[in-house]
Amino acid sequence: MIQPRRVGRFLAVDELGYVQPDVAIDRIGSNWKLLVEFVTRRLIERHGVRSVYIRGSIPRGLAIEYVSDADFIYFSESDFDAADAELEQAAKAAFSFLNGLELSRLGRVQFDKVHHPQQRPYFHMLLKTQCLFLSGDDVARDIAPFKIGPDMVSHVFSLANEFSKISRGLERGQDKNAARSAQQWISKRIVRSGFEVTMDRSDRFTRDLYLCYEQFEQFYPDRSGQMYQVLVNCLNGDESPARYEELVDFLAHEGSRLLA
Repeated sequence: MIQPRRVGRFLAVDELGYVQPDVAIDRIGSNWKLLVEFVTRRLIERHGVRSVYIRGSIPRGLAIEYVSDADFIYFSESDFDAADAELEQAAKAAFSFLNGLELSRLGRVQFDKVHHPQQRPYFHMLLKTQCLFLSGDDVARDIAPFKIGPDMVSHVFSLANEFSKISRGLERGQDKNAARSAQQWISKRIVRSGFEVTMDRSDRFTRDLYLCYEQFEQFYPDRSGQMYQVLVNCLNGDESPARYEELVDFLAHEGSRLLA
């Protein structure tokens, strides 16, 4: 079983309180840089792809071989689902240390959509505060900066619905690898939601799982044991999320009470 480690850092804010991304091309390790170049080249060669970005641990210099995923965002109005699946297989074959490849395609409507109760588009926040531009047209240059608050929430407002969907999918039965991935995915959202309900009081921002857990523990010590179990499941994916239902309900209520 993989045990959690205290890895990561909080994002800095400038003198006006705007969140500063901590991504840079020179923070990407040599092996990861070859992967990034491989995927970027394959994406930008597609007809109609406008921009390519990467987010997560790789552009922050925190990626761990055989553990970290590579999370790319690209802009296109065309459907590339089949090509994305082929690219994922090609990347895994060429780079054995890659745990997984996530390719998120954005169209203009999705990019500009505002999700209540937020006042600004979610993907504007993501690109402005957590993504590294790689190729094409850097649309993030024209996005106004963000301050810590409800518009920087990624998960807690939709956590209850996502938890319900994942739980129903697991009840219907999935193969072992798919179930493990789903359990890890929702566990990460729970841990990050735990951090998000503290943002109004801490005035700090991170997506790093251990730091999210640590800050939740400070504000909700009576629930720290529950959240630590979820943190372990982020790494291992062995537990069904059904046992976290009460915690999810609590987080959804706190998100509405404190942030909405």
